[in-house]
Amino acid sequence: MHRLSACCIKPSFNGTAYFIMTDIPDETLMLAWQAGDKAAFNVLYGRYRPRLFSYLLRHLGQRAQAEEVYQEIWLTLIRRRSAYSVTSAFGSYLFCIAHSRLHDHYRRQGKRWTHEQEDEALIACKSGQPDQQLDLEQQAQRLRFCLQQLPPEQRSIVLLRLEAELTLQAMSEQLQVAFETVKSRFRYAQKKLQSCLGLEGEA
Repeated sequence: MHRLSACCIKPSFNGTAYFIMTDIPDETLMLAWQAGDKAAFNVLYGRYRPRLFSYLLRHLGQRAQAEEVYQEIWLTLIRRRSAYSVTSAFGSYLFCIAHSRLHDHYRRQGKRWTHEQEDEALIACKSGQPDQQLDLEQQAQRLRFCLQQLPPEQRSIVLLRLEAELTLQAMSEQLQVAFETVKSRFRYAQKKLQSCLGLEGEA
């Protein structure tokens, strides 16, 4: 059994087992872990470590804080593993936990749900558009301004969609917010961002 302490999540990796399990879907690994297969947990941890930690670092800006929240996310997953069922992608499930833990962290710190790292994350998602005339730094400044114009709940939905790749339905289910509310927030956020960025004609 995993002990729930901040320093406990340092899984050891068996090279052979890891290699064999690398092509197994996340959801299958999660169910295997539920059944007691610790190697499955190790694979999930290794698979999501870079992406999840990078996501947190963009939000928080400090490695120490990102590491603290990162540990809280996995501890939450450990506590909830028996309740997991394959009703949505594992990645969506994990990033919804991340969203919740980040929200808790901001509340404890008395901070608002706004950080420059969030803007840079959106740039990464948009950087595949070769026709843009602005360089990355100019885009960063512009996106930063535009995101600051969004209400926090709309900005949060946009970031979850782009960072965690959640569908609107997944956000609705995992965050326990009505689907039409999530859909409306996302639609209004898109329109505001497109208008602010001068992309009204782009779909």
